[in-house]
Amino acid sequence: MTITSNLFVNQKGSTTSLKQPKEIGYYSRTQNNEFLVSNDINLKYYYLPDAALDNNLDLSSGVKKFKDVESGFDDPHSLHGLLEVMKSHESSKSKKLKVDIVSTRSVITKLISAAFDNVNINPINMRIVSFDDQLFIKELPVAKSKGTSDSSGITVDQYSKFKFHSLATISQPLALVSRETLEKRTKKISNNGDQFVSAVRTGVGSSKLLLGSEIDCIFDFKTDGKDNLKHYTKLACTSTINSSSETLKFENNIFRTWLSCFVVGIQRVIYGFKDKNSILKTVEEFATDEIPVILKQNNSKVSAKCLDAIKWYGLFTEWLLKMIPRDDTKSVRPFKLILENNHLKLIEIEQNDSEYNGLVEGEAILSNTFREWRNSFTGNE
Repeated sequence: MTITSNLFVNQKGSTTSLKQPKEIGYYSRTQNNEFLVSNDINLKYYYLPDAALDNNLDLSSGVKKFKDVESGFDDPHSLHGLLEVMKSHESSKSKKLKVDIVSTRSVITKLISAAFDNVNINPINMRIVSFDDQLFIKELPVAKSKGTSDSSGITVDQYSKFKFHSLATISQPLALVSRETLEKRTKKISNNGDQFVSAVRTGVGSSKLLLGSEIDCIFDFKTDGKDNLKHYTKLACTSTINSSSETLKFENNIFRTWLSCFVVGIQRVIYGFKDKNSILKTVEEFATDEIPVILKQNNSKVSAKCLDAIKWYGLFTEWLLKMIPRDDTKSVRPFKLILENNHLKLIEIEQNDSEYNGLVEGEAILSNTFREWRNSFTGNE
């Protein structure tokens, strides 16, 4: 019998308990679309001295040279790198990783945001497969938004975020970077292809998750062989605040930033504020766990969303795990997850659907190497 189910997005659960996030591995995704497990070649280090702000750094500079590498990837939202980390972890531990859901930070953040955002702002079109007693959730690409853009299709506002990342980070610890490299950072061509992704085991209520989270940079130093979540930092860029309406806009912006950090345990956020001409004016640091407190002091309505977000997070994960069979077999069962009329809609994909073979037998979500690994795995459960 085909499974279908709806969940009203304004429904609130009772779960507020969260499991402590822990990094179990990482990988780098290169501009050639290679997944390099346990390789930190794309990890960046934060470096933006206060004196740099005196140079009127232009966050729109170089927009026409932006390298939209990601658009050339066959699958920008691929889980294959994360699956390779799982395989490596399970091989080293000789036991299967005990999680219920495998996905990415962006997927979970989008699903949580469904309770607060209009579908036009936050469209949801995802695919899920049930395999080996676990759910694997992947986002499908959406059309790019309209706006003032260069020939590559990126808007100036979108580009400014990439430019801020380029200006605020270096590829190695400061002691290993030459003065010449530091001085030429403003001319560095920005791209969206070099990614460093942390694999984070976390959970909400009784649900256990493994999430792939792209990491912007290390704030201070990296400890080899250790969990580095406490060192990771999220970089964000927005407009300067000059009115009450802009204050409200920023409060909603920082709520979403908090959301994307707390689900994977990133403890620090650094914001760059740009003026209407895209000149970087100020930089401010926030501790992730202090953001709800700041919001409570300034806007109780936005602050209440933090607790509501956790409750909704717990509710929809429980719903997915309840509605989708996770029989401990090696068969693959595919589903569609969309947002429509204020409801998350779960629809099983049938064999006559054009997507079925790619999801069940192909590599649309599961890689062949991961499927083969699990089918031959003889370690402890």
